Amino acid sequence: MDPKTVLEQLRTYFLDSGFNLTLAINSAKYNAANGGAKNLESIFPQAKSIILVGFAGKEFWSIFLDYLQNNPEFKKNNIDLIDNYSVLKFVEASEILNTNQIDFKTVYPFGDNALDLNFLKLGELAGAGVPSLLGILLHQVYGPWISLRGAFITNMELSEYDEPLSDFSPCPSCDKPCISACPINTISELGWDWESCMKFRISDETCSSLCASRRACPYGQEEQYTLEQLHYHHKFVLKSVKQYFKENPKS
Repeated sequence: MDPKTVLEQLRTYFLDSGFNLTLAINSAKYNAANGGAKNLESIFPQAKSIILVGFAGKEFWSIFLDYLQNNPEFKKNNIDLIDNYSVLKFVEASEILNTNQIDFKTVYPFGDNALDLNFLKLGELAGAGVPSLLGILLHQVYGPWISLRGAFITNMELSEYDEPLSDFSPCPSCDKPCISACPINTISELGWDWESCMKFRISDETCSSLCASRRACPYGQEEQYTLEQLHYHHKFVLKSVKQYFKENPKS
């Protein structure tokens, strides 16, 4: 099967599972844009392309909840449900690559190999969004409501790859309600003060269940996650942040 058809099969599979972003990036382009950080060959020597997968907007949540309802054992036996669901779907989708004798390595933005890939840079290169003051990607339709869930690094060469968004630079001309929405001023013209933000979140309940600055962004208002989904994401972010500061007490 030709690489273009393989990619389309992956897109169809992931879309049916709630992941409406399946994007392809040339490995050489990623290495050149990654500023000397870990290159792909050090992770997977045969690297030719990266297939980036995620979801944008609010549609994922309903598909995910339907899956949990129809698979009670999955919900019972797992804790980090979205992460585990993502891994499950990547494992299932990998059969498409195996069937077509394509070599690959799977990398996630969570777990032991979370720092192997720069997922924000991948998303930017693939057109999933542009950098924003919030420290996350911003899309002209979905706004800041984007979650990148994993990537296949493959030896598959494609004739065409996804491209960065052009003519979209929203933050400079925006009124920036995200800045005033933050209760402790961790968003500024310079960007996001990650450490101050996270230290506040683990010491005060004000931002424990949602981010006021993210919700204030004028882009993608109709695609905002539901409060239920926001609370779910923030619960697990809070858990990982507490673990980070426990392991890095001098941060």
